Amino acid sequence: DDGVDFLTLFDNMAAEQAHGLLSCPVLQRFAQVIEQRAVDTILYKQNGDRESLQMAVGPFLHLLESNLLMAMNPATPPGDTRKLYLYAVHDMTLIPLLTVLGIFDHKWPPFAVDVTIELYQHQRSKEWFVQLRYHGEEQVPRGCPDQLCPLDKFLNTTSQTPVSYTHLRA
Repeated sequence: DDGVDFLTLFDNMAAEQAHGLLSCPVLQRFAQVIEQRAVDTILYKQNGDRESLQMAVGPFLHLLESNLLMAMNPATPPGDTRKLYLYAVHDMTLIPLLTVLGIFDHKWPPFAVDVTIELYQHQRSKEWFVQLRYHGEEQVPRGCPDQLCPLDKFLNTTSQTPVSYTHLRA
């Protein structure tokens, strides 16, 4: 009587598939419907508003912005910057991130998918750019003219949220 929890159902099906386990044949026939309902549930919970997205990925976006700005700051001592940051998140965190970036395709993120954000500096102009890849494919973030996005436009996309999480830094 409580209805179907499509998130749990899809999560179980995805885990079975990722680990090569047998799945219920009846559920396999409805796999696309179950996936779409799970996506719809997440989108409903996000409510499409900035506050929900901020709660879901705001702290990460703040950390990302801080790391990008630190990397491009010439005053930062060489030992204080890293060349690579790796973050591991659940697929339910990726959906709001992809939504903020404007590249969510309304499909559940594949198992072990990657989002790569690379920072580049033009040798002559010294301008900074970001390149975004999702599942190995180059993407154009929301608000960016093309795949090589000026850093200021990229940061404008990721900071389009009303609440600041600067007080949450550890």
